[in-house]
Amino acid sequence: MSAGTDLGGLRRINELAILAAVRAGADTLTEVVRETGLARASVGEVTRDLVASGWLSEAAPVVRGRGRPAVRYEYRAGAGVLIGADIGAFNLRVAISDLTGRRLTQSNRFTTPEVPARQRLKILDAAINDCLRDTGRERSDIWGVVAGSTGRVGGGRVLLSAAIPDWTGVDLAGHLRRSLPDALVAVDNDSRLAALAEQQLGGTGASLARQASRGTPSAKAAGRPESLVLLQAGRRTGLGLVVNGRPHAGFGGVAGDLSRFPALKWEGAMEYLQQSGVAPASGATSDPVADTLNAAIEGSPAALAAVRRYIRMLANTAGAVVSILDPEVLVLGGSLAAYGDLLLPLLASELELLCLRMPRLEASTLGADCAVLGALCAAAELVDDALIGSGPGPLPTHTRPLVST
Repeated sequence: MSAGTDLGGLRRINELAILAAVRAGADTLTEVVRETGLARASVGEVTRDLVASGWLSEAAPVVRGRGRPAVRYEYRAGAGVLIGADIGAFNLRVAISDLTGRRLTQSNRFTTPEVPARQRLKILDAAINDCLRDTGRERSDIWGVVAGSTGRVGGGRVLLSAAIPDWTGVDLAGHLRRSLPDALVAVDNDSRLAALAEQQLGGTGASLARQASRGTPSAKAAGRPESLVLLQAGRRTGLGLVVNGRPHAGFGGVAGDLSRFPALKWEGAMEYLQQSGVAPASGATSDPVADTLNAAIEGSPAALAAVRRYIRMLANTAGAVVSILDPEVLVLGGSLAAYGDLLLPLLASELELLCLRMPRLEASTLGADCAVLGALCAAAELVDDALIGSGPGPLPTHTRPLVST
């Protein structure tokens, strides 16, 4: 290896460290020096080059005491935008963010399972247009798109969808590439993206701003677990797995799909709660699940018994997965996460009977937007990987990544 290659590699390491520090909030040379441990002269030189290559910009200086105001630096997060989408049977959500993944606006559309695939794609396009209009951006500003879909996903296609009859076989990535030919495109399962959001943003309701560049030591939010199971509990049940800090898809992309194991009583759990018949006739909503849960909170013995049976059905599956993966955290997600104060103690009591080691239990703080937030996280990683990659030498110019044709 030549000396030039060594110096180029060292330069790249320093650039990534400084870029990570700025994206994490260090905005002056003094703060970057403190965060990176690099010499001030090196930080000054590399920072100037990152400004010249478009990665950073100089912000208005801030006067802090006497003396010359310190120059501040910012990551050029507004150079482009990202699109994240979550396509389900009953809801379609699209969000737009800057290049850090900080959500700028979102468009939500209500659908039904019976909506034809062609019409569902038109709704997706319209929601993207809504977000662009709300932010004053153009399609040419989109650098990356990640769409999450219900069902089994592989190769950019929906390989199998039980929730949406006309969705199996749809080439979702192909549609997005035709609609947005200059953007990087990826498609994944919605529960897997939701698990990514929980791993990066969950627990404390952290903001979506990413802390660092992809591939640097501080790339994930501080304190988030390396292993996690997301138990999606809502209209449908689902699992999202995180192993070694990354969403786990398995060899064929079906890790966590337990829909063909009726003995686990996984698929019928929500149906049981809907049809248990214990929801009070005077319930505050027209949703038997919500009314049953609310009645259980208020102390109804019949409602509490139904909820306990529902949790026992979930625990059969959750306990098996926890016993296999031994995750640090089990997150209750989906619409029922709002009832965490009721459900988590019941779930804990069931899992303690099944698991040799109990994971930490959390209720999702991300709500129904979990998968679309995960899509934005994945889009930020997609663009970072394309821009930074693992090549030798200094970082390339910060500009829209090229899309291979």
